[in-house]
Amino acid sequence: MTKHAVALAATSGAFALALGLITPAFAEDATVAKDAAAPGEIVVTATRRAESLSKVPVSITALSQASLDSRGIKDISGVVRQTPGIQFDPSGFGNQTNIAIRGVSSTVGAATTGVYIDDTPIQSRVVGYSTTNAFPAVFDLARVEVLRGPQGTLFGAGSEGGTVRFITTQPSLDAVHIYARGEVSATEGGAASGEFGVSITGPLIPGKLGFAASLWDRHDGGWVDRQNANPMLANQPLFKNVNFSDTQVGRVALKWVPVDGLTITPSLFYQRKVINDSDNAWEQLSSPSNNRFLSGQPNASPDHDRFLLPALNVAYDFGAAQLINNTSYYIRDQNAQIDYSTLWPAVFDGTPWVAPDYKSLAYMTNSQRTFTEEMRLQSNNRDARLSWVLGVFFSKSVQHFSENVYDPNFAEMFGGAPPEVVFGTGLVNGVYSLSGAGRGADQQIAGFGDATFAITPTLKATAGIRVARTKFEGDSLFQGPVSGTELQTPQSVSETPVTPKFALNWQAAPSLLLYASASKGYRIGGTNAPVPLSVCGADLKAVGYSDVPGTYKSDSLWSYEAGAKGRVGRAVTFAASAFRVDWNNIQQNVYLQHCGAQFTDNLGKARSQGFDLQGTVRLAKGLSLDGSVSYTNAHFTQNIVLGAAALPLAITADHLETHPWTATVGGDYETPVGSGSAYLRGDYQYKSTGPTTTVTDGVSGSADPGAIRTQALHFASLRLGWRHDVMDLSLFVDNLTNSHPILSRYISVVGVGSYQDIMLRPRTFGMTLLLRQ
Repeated sequence: MTKHAVALAATSGAFALALGLITPAFAEDATVAKDAAAPGEIVVTATRRAESLSKVPVSITALSQASLDSRGIKDISGVVRQTPGIQFDPSGFGNQTNIAIRGVSSTVGAATTGVYIDDTPIQSRVVGYSTTNAFPAVFDLARVEVLRGPQGTLFGAGSEGGTVRFITTQPSLDAVHIYARGEVSATEGGAASGEFGVSITGPLIPGKLGFAASLWDRHDGGWVDRQNANPMLANQPLFKNVNFSDTQVGRVALKWVPVDGLTITPSLFYQRKVINDSDNAWEQLSSPSNNRFLSGQPNASPDHDRFLLPALNVAYDFGAAQLINNTSYYIRDQNAQIDYSTLWPAVFDGTPWVAPDYKSLAYMTNSQRTFTEEMRLQSNNRDARLSWVLGVFFSKSVQHFSENVYDPNFAEMFGGAPPEVVFGTGLVNGVYSLSGAGRGADQQIAGFGDATFAITPTLKATAGIRVARTKFEGDSLFQGPVSGTELQTPQSVSETPVTPKFALNWQAAPSLLLYASASKGYRIGGTNAPVPLSVCGADLKAVGYSDVPGTYKSDSLWSYEAGAKGRVGRAVTFAASAFRVDWNNIQQNVYLQHCGAQFTDNLGKARSQGFDLQGTVRLAKGLSLDGSVSYTNAHFTQNIVLGAAALPLAITADHLETHPWTATVGGDYETPVGSGSAYLRGDYQYKSTGPTTTVTDGVSGSADPGAIRTQALHFASLRLGWRHDVMDLSLFVDNLTNSHPILSRYISVVGVGSYQDIMLRPRTFGMTLLLRQ
């Protein structure tokens, strides 16, 4: 059950001391990026062109491979902890998570945050009841870019609130590079973890054909135990550390230059993640201060998630311009089992327990097949008065979902009365109390353009626009005593969204950039699956619906931002921005509290405003500090009242789910020791207590009387290491103070059973060995 990895590893030069001082990351096209940045600055491709981070008039956090390693970041949650204005929290249901930028978040419909691997979008739409985004593991990456604010002009509908881009290491045509990482660690009160991965890039035919290949395997030991809490049973076995997971990642890419100017790069990315059981711990059974996290579920809730991404990138350099075509096909399959053994009794009987041997398991599947084609022509000359990007984009994404609730003893909840008598409908195939399946298909075709004109040598104006034709089609069929027969015939929503962008930037001094922008973001609408009227009719009536709406429309927002980026001497770099986001026609979840179902509708308006600041300071030779702070005030600007007699779904005093204040502080000290150098790296992340939301507001129709405001988070880590030549060996501790804030609090049915919490992994000690050559 536990894997121990011993790492060979290595570093060729000092790693990044801070964001503005790190060594240049690999660019997507090294020939383009070669002169894009001043020495010591990272190159990003946020504008589809390789540019120095300090010259891009967008609020961005960029973390290079060295910076990711120095902070011990292994996944998206670690990236988020280092990034102001972004939130990534589990939802509590199954293994779902939700990502939000500047308060623009949603657990329904299409994604509000774009997720890219290189030039390919991989975000998922919520269909069925258990869809969530897949995020690539942090290994063999040149960098991660987090773009705050809508990126609809260049990145399309999925980037309403912002975009997270995972940029992979590219093949080398001239030299062999080896990067390897191994790690072992132990968690207090939990099981051991370990990993090993290696990446190699190099030429097969120097100057003509190069390759990149990597393999990575990681085991994350569990720390949550599970023991059946059914009071009708005694002496149930205790299963230790059940929430362990295993992740494997493989990638291979080739770069072929058959003639000067033409580059052909086929690649294949594979990732598989298996989670043995949920992270949820029952409050009434757990004692976090004693590192005791215990679930009372009778059965496990495992999750298997796999994706495959083949892509072909072809680029031809004409001299004055470059033509780039990216073709990809994203294949994802997710299979999950969720234990309904306490849910169905809570819905139908008002208690989590009805019989000693009652067992109900929901088998859920989600598959996604996305074909993406993008072609763009962009100028090369950065010194020209006009620089531009023109492109066309096509995507078709088809998702299928199914849910089959295995429930052969369903009648036990009704004193043995068969479901045919109670509901008029028998179990499907004699064993399923609910059997459903459906399909959702997104199609987009778009044209886009972005141009920057130098009004003077230091003042530039940017304008961009994207015009798309989008269509979503959904259908589903649910059967069984829980739902009756609910058929959603194919329904579709078609729209023609237009997303413009306008910006001014002024190079006020060689080391100071000022900018202001206005941009629009959107996400397309969708269709609703039916809910079982036999058990949800009363809930629907309470919120003013006779049935769920068949479709819902797109929502959109305008974002206004002003910012500054600069450097003070050689010691200080900074980036700051202030923003306001006006979000309209929001796609929102309407949760039917007593029957456990939900649907989506366009409800209300919201405003998010705040600022973010990032900076680095070199205090002395070998000593530097870096940090960030952000504030987000995201709240409804319109009362949402559903039904004449219903409580409001939201009022203007209610906020969106956010941590208003987030902050990071990091310090790095390095000094020569023997033939190498020793270093000490410390990081601290803070998130403030969440504001009042519709769930915690007692006057809201969505209120849960037992709900609490999102708790503040404090997370500290420390790393002590020694590096010499190609080797870097370090000891670390994560969650240094053994903090246990509640990241997610969930209850199946309001007022019934125990709340279930997801908390931080307890204090973890480990050792990392790196090889970089």
